[in-house]
Amino acid sequence: MEFPGMRPSTATARGPGSGGGGGGGGGEDPAMDSLLSQLEAQNQQIMKDRKARVFAHEAPTAQEPQDGAGAGGVDWEFWGALINDYDKVTRSEPRKLAQSVYRGIPGAVRGTVWQLMAKSRGDAALGARFRRLVAQKTEPGSEEAKHEKQIRHDLARTFPKLDYFRDAAGAGQEGLFNVLRAYSLFDPEVGYCQGLSFVVGPLLLNMPDEEAFCLLVRLMHTYGLRGHFLPSMDDLQLRLYQFEHVLRENLPWLSRHFQEQGVESTMYVSQWLMTMFAYRLPIELTFRLFDVVFAEGLDCLVRVALAVLKRSQTRLLSLEFEAILQYLNDGPLFAFYSHAAPDMLVRDANQITSVNARYLERLRRQYIDEMQRRMEEEDEGHRVRAENDKLHDECSRLRAALEDVTSAHDGVLSERTAAQTQLDKQRDECARLQQRVADLEEAQRQAAQEPAAAAELQADVDRLAEKNVQLTIKNQQLEDSLQDLEEALIQIKTLYADCENDRALMTKKFEDLKRALS
Repeated sequence: MEFPGMRPSTATARGPGSGGGGGGGGGEDPAMDSLLSQLEAQNQQIMKDRKARVFAHEAPTAQEPQDGAGAGGVDWEFWGALINDYDKVTRSEPRKLAQSVYRGIPGAVRGTVWQLMAKSRGDAALGARFRRLVAQKTEPGSEEAKHEKQIRHDLARTFPKLDYFRDAAGAGQEGLFNVLRAYSLFDPEVGYCQGLSFVVGPLLLNMPDEEAFCLLVRLMHTYGLRGHFLPSMDDLQLRLYQFEHVLRENLPWLSRHFQEQGVESTMYVSQWLMTMFAYRLPIELTFRLFDVVFAEGLDCLVRVALAVLKRSQTRLLSLEFEAILQYLNDGPLFAFYSHAAPDMLVRDANQITSVNARYLERLRRQYIDEMQRRMEEEDEGHRVRAENDKLHDECSRLRAALEDVTSAHDGVLSERTAAQTQLDKQRDECARLQQRVADLEEAQRQAAQEPAAAAELQADVDRLAEKNVQLTIKNQQLEDSLQDLEEALIQIKTLYADCENDRALMTKKFEDLKRALS
């Protein structure tokens, strides 16, 4: 198995004559003897340190092998060589290094080895950045001040059973606050999220605050834990997707039972992944799991989650929804590993060989493809909805135009009716005048013998003739106006028919879109 922290560096490898990691005796190399003496002194100092008392009750007895050792005790020569030249040992003895990590890194050098695997050791620039962030002031009411308040609120709830973090005025809570606040300022996009303190706690139990901050930055940015805490939680969604597929393929009965009971992976696995199981595991098992995470990467968390469920599968199959969640989140799910051999959890996880880097990478690509298809479908849905809205607006516009045309049509019909009525009246008046003219002409013939009467009658005839001419002209104007109104009516009817056709076409498109969206 390949471990990200154990990959050879780009430095030129030394030849066999330059010495191997832990291969020669300590007495043959004065530098190695000095390093081993320093490690032994450091081990004695750590055991006197306040942090060591946190897990002193779990220390091995004289008859048991120590943390990370076989029956013969800790191989300090190997660990000393690793610290002295990490890149060389990872090249020359990768198998021994993997086996040693799986058995557990000795507590005396655990923090140093973690930093070497994460390549955060000796990062002076990042250390200086931490010191500036610790000294930086926050403005009242700012987002940074809100994070600071939330961090203080959560301190007492982080590892409440550990003496080192129990005292509100103690070094443990002070270190947690400094590292968490510094990171919230360092990475404003993440800021502070609940659960991050359970990641920082184990780091602080193995190294000073500044080194813990540097290692946290590597863990978040290089190992990818940051994606679990971003607002979008993209990487956490990917891990959940991988876990669901792994669970379905490796524990199909349990997966089916969870589905039937409505138990979603977000109800229990999210907490495990975000805290790297530190929220549930005893501190010594948390150290063991962190050993593997720094060596192998976050992919191992999926195997660990599956191993834990596999160990309790029979019990979980007998429970229903509420009892399942209580068992997973607050129940004795991890009780077995608390009393088993320290490396049992790691061994169980490593026995799940089907969940390897290649398989998880295939699931990652599959997840990305599915997300891309979903985004394309959402984009298409947005496009269709936008087109639908556009057609709806167009239909509304055409409907309004149709109403305007209908109103104009009604107005023209009303004007035409009024004009026709007036024309009929003018025709009647013209007929009446023509009859009057005829009567006057007849009267003129009869009164031809009387000059005065004839003159008066002629004047009446002239006036009536002039009035008749005027009426005839006005009648012709009305005829012309009526003709114009009829032509306008024909145009309006044509426009009305076109609008009806457009409205029918838009209605058909609207119905097609509704069927496509349903």
